[in-house]
Amino acid sequence: MSKKECKRVPSYAIRHLIQSLKEKGRTCRKGAEQRIDREILICDPEEEYVKRLAEALLLKKEVTAGVRICSSPEMVQELLKIGLIKVLLISEDVPYEKRKQIFTGKRIILTRQHCVDLGEEETELRKYQPVDGLMTGILKGLQEEKFPGSCADNGNGRILGVYSPVHRIGKTTFSLKLGKALAQSEDVLYLNLETYAGMGGYFRDQDAPDLANVLYYAKQERDDIGIRIASMVKRMGDLDYIPPMKVWTDLRAVHTEEWKTLFKRLISQSVYSVIILDIGNGMEDVFQLLRLCDQILMPCAEDVYAMAKIAQYQHMLKVLRYQELESRTMYINMGKNMRQTVKETVELLKESTEKRFFYAEGRTTS
Repeated sequence: MSKKECKRVPSYAIRHLIQSLKEKGRTCRKGAEQRIDREILICDPEEEYVKRLAEALLLKKEVTAGVRICSSPEMVQELLKIGLIKVLLISEDVPYEKRKQIFTGKRIILTRQHCVDLGEEETELRKYQPVDGLMTGILKGLQEEKFPGSCADNGNGRILGVYSPVHRIGKTTFSLKLGKALAQSEDVLYLNLETYAGMGGYFRDQDAPDLANVLYYAKQERDDIGIRIASMVKRMGDLDYIPPMKVWTDLRAVHTEEWKTLFKRLISQSVYSVIILDIGNGMEDVFQLLRLCDQILMPCAEDVYAMAKIAQYQHMLKVLRYQELESRTMYINMGKNMRQTVKETVELLKESTEKRFFYAEGRTTS
């Protein structure tokens, strides 16, 4: 077996992969070096295409398996002797009988248009299409195979709700910067739940699928939400986010139980260990939504008007019998430098989840 014909991607393209990661502003996540138990094999005579496809797969958080590449069907049989290949992506140029002979497991056929000899047990995928569509097709194939390298059921995630009755306090800026800071060591997903998140501001993906699409998929119990959102996720540096809803009436029409179902499935079926909710006052039931959060971060200021709004919020918790939310609330003083505020908040989140008050001159606990 020549080195030219078959190479393992981590050694074959590691320099390219690292450069790609740097260009995308991302760092390698924990566990990336463990992609060795089960593998995806890509077989296609177009070596440059195969290399780029493999690199794109390795950049997907949903794929924690190894990826091997080769340029001829003969090499597939050789690789089967030395590794556990779970899914084969192979060129349509290889005839059906040959494909069936060399590999009996899950086969995804890379086509230019339509595969004329596609088997009933095979899935075809157009090789020349936008990368998001290509990744969605591959991840769907992994899901159908119940591939263990797709979305892990971590079950250990936490939901951070950022909410404040004080307006124009820098809540969204804080939420995004906090998310980016946490994303340096964890997989973090940011969701904006404001009636007017802004079009062309932080979120420029006006034509992309948004949170409404994610909610729809969450209702489809047969689907793995982690796989579904893989091609919908956008990035700000290390932070992943789903574009917010563009029509505020759609956002307000979502009931608490629907949010609960979505968050539960994201935690159990996706790679994210932290979900940040940027919550606005226009939600159907803000307090019920806050109740779904493990920790509530409340940006505030020390001026008399801001403190009056905070006092009214605390009064409403008592009147509406949501006092338990107070014990989960961390008050964040936005009068400090934003970078320092985010840094200290990250430190606080590493400590216990008991209530803490965060002021410019330090921290006090009541």
